Amino acid sequence: MIQVTTVAQAIEAAERGADVIIAQGGEAGGYAGTVSTMALVPQIVDVVSSIPVVAAGGIFDGRGIAAAFMLGAVGVNIGTRFLASEEAPIEDEWKAAIAAAQSEDAVKVEVLNDIQLLPGTAGYGTILRSLRTPFLDEWGKKREEARREGGRLWAEIGARAQVGRRHETLLTAGQTAGRDQGNPARGRDH
Repeated sequence: MIQVTTVAQAIEAAERGADVIIAQGGEAGGYAGTVSTMALVPQIVDVVSSIPVVAAGGIFDGRGIAAAFMLGAVGVNIGTRFLASEEAPIEDEWKAAIAAAQSEDAVKVEVLNDIQLLPGTAGYGTILRSLRTPFLDEWGKKREEARREGGRLWAEIGARAQVGRRHETLLTAGQTAGRDQGNPARGRDH
């Protein structure tokens, strides 16, 4: 099983014998590409027709699951909504940040590729998506300096996470963060 963000990656995965391909759209948290799930999934389904495709990115409820099936996926991979669950082994501040966020608060963090080259700068050039934090806002404005200070900044991110202060630096999440903000009545039934 391999997760891909482009059609070219899917073709390569198929040629190398992948049993399942996860087509992750750019709405996803973590390292993602630029093509949306709705555009990416059917293209990948078409080029790897004999291999099951799982959709990921921007899916948080039954409507998204149904859409993924209509696009030809055989399943879905849901991430951000599960991070906000009581059972997820992450800090409460991270969960609260996801629940309080709007979709537009989950931004592509190009400066992280300046701070830590891999995996984002290798291969297909993915960019991590995170909720905004004071750390990311500050260093996003100083990318040249972030490149020079990359080792120190990466160590700072790790050190803050170790002492339960991850919420100050890096909160990986996709655009399904805060999905209930527009309609509180829908909150718990999905």
